[in-house]
Amino acid sequence: MANRTALIVVDVQNILFETPGCTLFDEQRVVDNIERLISKARSTNTPVIYIQHTTEGEGSEFAEGSHNWEIIERIAPDTSDDIFLKHTYDAFTNVGLKQKLLEIDVDRLVFCGLQTEVCMDTTIRSALAHGFTSILAGDAHSTYDTKALPAEKIIAHHNLTLHRRFCTVMDSEDIAFG
Repeated sequence: MANRTALIVVDVQNILFETPGCTLFDEQRVVDNIERLISKARSTNTPVIYIQHTTEGEGSEFAEGSHNWEIIERIAPDTSDDIFLKHTYDAFTNVGLKQKLLEIDVDRLVFCGLQTEVCMDTTIRSALAHGFTSILAGDAHSTYDTKALPAEKIIAHHNLTLHRRFCTVMDSEDIAFG
């Protein structure tokens, strides 16, 4: 029976940090927390899996191989890490992700990354539907302000909405691996 954890790092790609006029809420703290989670996971030989949003077509924002598409250098994957591309908001549409998790006997996922109300929300809900228990690092995901709500409120709303329904929300410092 599966009893292993994996860290899932969602869409921490250059374009989300470099789009003019768009600043992620508390981005430095969020990246610090993601970096610490990756370090803690690696120190316990917990699998670290990166999800990389990918779009196709001329001029697409997340064109595979482009600078925009690359994961930010500060938390770049190790050669031992797996990377799964996704073409929709749900990382589980890449069936290879679930296959890999089952292959390495994982049933508990810890999520961090971007964007809160888009790929994070969608993938966490999907993880439950695929039979996984999930933890969301509540201080290791972010988004942008919108016309309707500031990013801080979007994040707080999702932490509250997802907690106990779809996952457990915890501060990154309280998440243990191994």
